[in-house]
Amino acid sequence: MNKLEALIESISEERLAPYRLDTDHESCLTPYARYSWNTALGESLFPCLQALEITLRNSLHKAIASDEGSEDWFENVLDSQDVSSFEDIKERLTRHNIPITPSQIVANSDLGFWVRLLNARYENVLWPSLLREAFPHMPNSIRTRKNQSKRMNRARALRNRVFHYEPIWNDSFLEQKHGETKEAIGWMSPVALRAVESFDRFPEVLRSGSSFYELRLSVEFIIKESD
Repeated sequence: MNKLEALIESISEERLAPYRLDTDHESCLTPYARYSWNTALGESLFPCLQALEITLRNSLHKAIASDEGSEDWFENVLDSQDVSSFEDIKERLTRHNIPITPSQIVANSDLGFWVRLLNARYENVLWPSLLREAFPHMPNSIRTRKNQSKRMNRARALRNRVFHYEPIWNDSFLEQKHGETKEAIGWMSPVALRAVESFDRFPEVLRSGSSFYELRLSVEFIIKESD
């Protein structure tokens, strides 16, 4: 077994299947090149997705705490569907001997917990009264709970695909989703957006395509193998 065959075996044919196209003209290296490009795309999206998640947590927490007059607002605001998620967070903190404080709850919650606060069931509970405070730089013409919910759920879906190592290389809307995610960060914090943009590698990685990775891999697994 040569190095390329060993590499493909380590990944598994099943995992490489989404990176194959129905053609007789592909080399055995091409699917793994797409797989590598997919990995690089996910890595390049991480700063943007991380900034969105952290900024959303803090922006919503700050807005709701200010409105409620307390940082410990969770049980007063959450409906029955989300109280269970809140209890899971507290249980996890207890299990790891971490104090149950508002700041620790925010730090240890997941993106879905916050995105669900934008669901319709929180209309007239949190929204629309907190929209301006939570998303101060979102244009007035589109500043609605529904619009923000759609945007954050779209970003969450992308985040989940990236974090679960799923294919994104063939998503024809990937560039648009990246731009929408950055825009959403800017709606909350232009400073956070500028920080992300200062080292955002996504456009460069997207432009490189899988051919860049196929060339590099061919040097390692074909040319060097034959030396």
